[in-house]
Amino acid sequence: MVKYQAVRGTKDILPAEAAHFQALEKAARGLFERFGFEEIRTPTFETVDLFQRSLGETTDVVQKEMYVFEDRGGRKLALRPEGTAGVVRAFIEHHLSQTSPFCKLFYIGPMFRAERPQAGRYREFWQTGAEYFGNAAPEADAELLLLVQTLFRQLGLKEAHLKINSLGDAKCRPQYLAALTAHIQGILPTLCEDCQRRALKNPLRVLDCKIDGPKLTHVPTIDKFWCDACRPHFEKVQDLLKQAGGVFDVVPRLVRGLDYYTRTVFEITSSALGAQDALAAGGRYDQLVKELGGPDVPALGFAMGMERVIQAIQAGNPSAAIKRLPQLKIFVAAVGEETAQQASLLLNELRLDSRLIQKDIQVEGGYFGKKLGAQLQLADKSGAAYVIILGEDEIKQKKVTLKSLQTGLQETLEKSHLIPHLLSLDAQKSLD
Repeated sequence: MVKYQAVRGTKDILPAEAAHFQALEKAARGLFERFGFEEIRTPTFETVDLFQRSLGETTDVVQKEMYVFEDRGGRKLALRPEGTAGVVRAFIEHHLSQTSPFCKLFYIGPMFRAERPQAGRYREFWQTGAEYFGNAAPEADAELLLLVQTLFRQLGLKEAHLKINSLGDAKCRPQYLAALTAHIQGILPTLCEDCQRRALKNPLRVLDCKIDGPKLTHVPTIDKFWCDACRPHFEKVQDLLKQAGGVFDVVPRLVRGLDYYTRTVFEITSSALGAQDALAAGGRYDQLVKELGGPDVPALGFAMGMERVIQAIQAGNPSAAIKRLPQLKIFVAAVGEETAQQASLLLNELRLDSRLIQKDIQVEGGYFGKKLGAQLQLADKSGAAYVIILGEDEIKQKKVTLKSLQTGLQETLEKSHLIPHLLSLDAQKSLD
């Protein structure tokens, strides 16, 4: 009798381990919903060209790791090696930019890469991730980073370490690439075969090399080359994170292995995993939607390796949080550009308040670049019951305006009374 086994690099998720996946999925779904993200499910295979155009011809994923095949019609297809490309394709194909100026999507599913199996890394592996379309403001970067860090805190992974950097944009990155290429040319014979090939086509990938990357301690860093738009953007992201209680390190040599990233990039690592320490990674990709044939829409996102996160959880043995569906939805709006930062801080304060989390009160907002009327329309479309409005007068008086979208009535509250009042509204809703 032939003894069949799982293909090398794949694994069966048996009931005991499946319980860990379920707990992680519930925690992630609950937090995504609190931050206003909706689920999307894309096919597990796409055309090869989609990944070649989005990920980059010179990336290891495209050159070495994709599972490529032809179907009966002779179409060249590939099992998805990551989730962003398929979500962006769906965003364009279904004209989601016409539905709303902002679109927040999350996904959970298997990915496939033909790479050497290692601890916590498989050829079929599971990811959960999120993509945020339409918001170019640094507040969106900070929001996504706080979402990721909050998830790991809720899972009990206190040693999870957030690293951030900015890769610049089309204006300043070419100058950095020229300086980096010139430096690498001077040491080219000492580099591995892969890095010698990457040096001319994509020198950033040399910094990401597991063999040569750690040795390159004297290469130029991109922070010396940021332009007048990228530098304040990244500084604002850092400032927002600090004010909201985010903990992070700026790592000027941090790059990502995929070509589509611009400006903010990040990764979360854990000392519990040894050499393969990455738990999640992502960043901003403002040009990708346009490059794939869609509208000129900025975007950012991240992906988290579920096997690695579960491995880190089991190493520390904390219990994963399980969330229920939100009962009450609140929307935060701002009047005027000057109030955006205070409104952003209030939004994150409410989302992270333990009393509101316990009652599953969902808080949405962050679209402060729009006029108040447009924000109210977004609030109504999101299903919010109430809108918290923050203007210059409210900030001066340390108050907020709370508007009911059902009755149109609004009231002014002391900011210190806001959360108790929201809890009373939730209690009243439960009685209704």
